Amino acid sequence: MSLKQLHNHRNSLSFRLTMWYALIFTLTSLLALFIFYYHISRITMGNTDNELKEELDEFYSLMQIDGVDQVTMEIVLESESEGKGVFFRLLSTDGRVLKALNMGAYGDVAVSDAALEALDRNEKYVFETVALAGKGFNARVIYGAISPTIIFNMGLSLDDNYKYLAVFRNLIFLLMIPLFLIAAFIGWFLARHALKGVEEVTQTAIEISRGSIDKRVEVKKRHFEIDRLANTFNTMLDRIQTLIVGMREMNDNVAHDLRSPLTRIRGIAEMTLVGNGSMEDYAEMAANTIEECDKLIEIINTMMDITETESGVSRMKSEPLDIVELILSACELFDPIAREKDVRLVTELPDRLPIVGDRSKMQRLVTNLLENAIKYNKQGGTVTISATRENQSVNIRVEDTGVGIPEEELPHIFERFYRCDRSRSQDGIGLGLSLAKAIVNAFGGEIRVQSVVNQGSLFTVSLPV
Repeated sequence: MSLKQLHNHRNSLSFRLTMWYALIFTLTSLLALFIFYYHISRITMGNTDNELKEELDEFYSLMQIDGVDQVTMEIVLESESEGKGVFFRLLSTDGRVLKALNMGAYGDVAVSDAALEALDRNEKYVFETVALAGKGFNARVIYGAISPTIIFNMGLSLDDNYKYLAVFRNLIFLLMIPLFLIAAFIGWFLARHALKGVEEVTQTAIEISRGSIDKRVEVKKRHFEIDRLANTFNTMLDRIQTLIVGMREMNDNVAHDLRSPLTRIRGIAEMTLVGNGSMEDYAEMAANTIEECDKLIEIINTMMDITETESGVSRMKSEPLDIVELILSACELFDPIAREKDVRLVTELPDRLPIVGDRSKMQRLVTNLLENAIKYNKQGGTVTISATRENQSVNIRVEDTGVGIPEEELPHIFERFYRCDRSRSQDGIGLGLSLAKAIVNAFGGEIRVQSVVNQGSLFTVSLPV
C-alpha cells in the first residue's frame, strides 16, 4: 500500500469508525474489568476480616467459659498449626504485651493507640491494615476486648491476597491487546457493513459523472437511514435528469422558435436593401424588426421566468393578498380585449379570499389563464372565473366556451412551446401554460384541465392555504 493510499485510508470514515469503536469498546471493557477487580478485592478483604472476627468471637467465648489460661493454651496450639501466616498477642488495656506468638515473620508491630482508644469508647472490635517495613507485604490486624482487662490482637498476612489479586491485574493487562484487536475487527466489519450503502451511492455518483445519467442506486431494504439516503439520492437524480432533458428540449425548442423571427428579420432587411427602398420602406423595416425583437425578448424573458421558478432560483415572496381583488384587477385589464372579440367576462367570487403568496407570480398565473381563455374563445362566447375555499385549499376556476382541446393533446399542453393544431393560427409562443404550471408547482399546488372540442375548456388551480 502506497503512502497516499495509506493516508486516504486513515482519513476514511470507515477507519475512523473502526478506531472509535475499538477505543470505546476497549475502554468500556477495561472499566468493566476494573470494576470486577474492585469487587473481587473487596470480597477477598472481606473474607479476611470475617476470618479475623470469627477468631475474636471464638476466643471471647473461650475466655468467658474457661478463663485466660485456656485462652493462652489455645493461642499456642493455633499458632503452631497456622504457622508463620498469623500472629497472636494478648494485650493489657494500656497497650502492654502480655503474650505474643509468631511475631518473628512480622517484626516489631507496634500496638495501635487509635485502636485502643476506639475500644475504650466501647467499640467491639477494630480492623487495621499494617504496613510491614522491609517485609514486602502488609498484614490485616484485629483488636478486640475478650475481658475487661485483656485485649485480643491477631494479624493475618495479606501476601496471599495480594498475589491472588495480582493474577487478576496481570490478566486484565494481558487481555487489553486481544480485546483491542477483536474490537477493531468487529468495528471494521460493522463500519464496512453500515457504509456499504454509502459506497454504492458513491459508485453510482462516479458512474453518473462519467456519463451514465440513467444509473440509479438500488434500494435493498436493509437499513432505514441507507434506504432513505438512496431514495433521496435517486429522487435528486430523477430531478436532475428531468431538468437536463428539459434543458435539451428547451434548447431545441428555443432554437426552433428563434429561427423564425430571426429569419423574418433577416428577410425584411435583405428585401429592403436589395429593393433600393425609400425612407418609408426603411422605417417599415425598422418597425417590423422591433416587433420581431419584442417577440424574441418575450420568449427569452418567459423562458427565464419558467426556469427560475422551476429551479427555485427566483424565491417566492410570502405576503398577504386577496385572490378576489387580484382576479377583478385582471378582468378589468382584459375587459377591452374581451369586448373587442365580443367575449363576455363573468365572475363568481366571494367578497374576500385572503391567502399568503407572491403577488406578482399570482398575477402572472391569473392573467395567463384569462388571456388563453379569451384568445381561444369563440365570438360571442363567455369566460367564467370563480374562486372558492375548500378545506385547506383555494380553488380558482377559469372556464371558457372556446374551441376546446383534443383529448390526445391534453397531456402535452403544459409542455414548453407546445401549441395545439387549433391554436397555431393564433399569435403566441406556447409558453403561457408552461409558466402557469411552474408557478402553481412553486406554490405547492396543482393545475388541472378538462376540455371538450368545440365546447370549451375548464382550468382548475388548487393552491394550499
